[in-house]
Amino acid sequence: MQKCLLLINTKSGNSKKVLCSKAIFETLKGIYGEVDELRINETDNNFDIRAHSKGYSALAVCGGDGTFNNALNSLRGLNVELLYIPCGTLNDSAHTLKSIGEIEDIENRRMRNVDLGEFNDTLFSYVTATGTFTPIGYIPKPKHKKFLKKLTYYLYAFKFYKVEKIKARLTIDSAREESGEYTLIMAVKSRFVFGFGFNKAYSHNSGTGHLLLINTPKGLFKSVKLFFRFFRAFFIGFKKEYHKKHIRFTEFSTLEIKLNSATDFCVDGEKVQSKLINQVKFHQKAGKIYIL
Repeated sequence: MQKCLLLINTKSGNSKKVLCSKAIFETLKGIYGEVDELRINETDNNFDIRAHSKGYSALAVCGGDGTFNNALNSLRGLNVELLYIPCGTLNDSAHTLKSIGEIEDIENRRMRNVDLGEFNDTLFSYVTATGTFTPIGYIPKPKHKKFLKKLTYYLYAFKFYKVEKIKARLTIDSAREESGEYTLIMAVKSRFVFGFGFNKAYSHNSGTGHLLLINTPKGLFKSVKLFFRFFRAFFIGFKKEYHKKHIRFTEFSTLEIKLNSATDFCVDGEKVQSKLINQVKFHQKAGKIYIL
């Protein structure tokens, strides 16, 4: 008999919906026959998902994008199906996957073969980024997200609204080069990031993602200039590649980022320390994910 481990991250903003749902438990039981429930909370920072998943046919993860990312990397190399039950505050990964077509129904499951990104040795489902605003992906406290929901991120955005100066040299698909000083460097495989559906050029299972570069404003009124650049990128968005003086949005499959100094990246809502030379690439249909 197959067995499924239902892992519930009680830190996630909407975890109570799963804790109170008999339907989810019965659905999993109908698929796998046997379901064990395990809850983790704010004190379980060193919880070993990989160790607890061994012996199971599937892992059903109830959490946000960060929990999903942790599960993706923990199950790497294991023959364990991953089911994602989004109950975080923003759920950008799930929002994107649910918004596209090609849904294949199998035994009441919604199955997706999906591309996965990789930042150095860390897999990601939708984004890796550094610069202005990016700490809001991993800084907000769980208690604030539970109470304020999406408003939490907008409040934190005011706190982290500042011009960043990231000197970098980028090599795109081993052919094109970009260099300069940037306030934002973002590699994205999603329609939605931080709740903004700006990537209208998103392509499912193409084996590629998109690179968004926003240059550091110079001279007077830098904060005002920054506002208009971010407004262009995140409120107007992109339907195709965009190449202007201060903003570039381009499709790619491999990317090398050389930095003058290591910095923190937001990878699916988790903080990851960079190297001086960083590699980003996409693996076509590398993940099999079920979204209940």
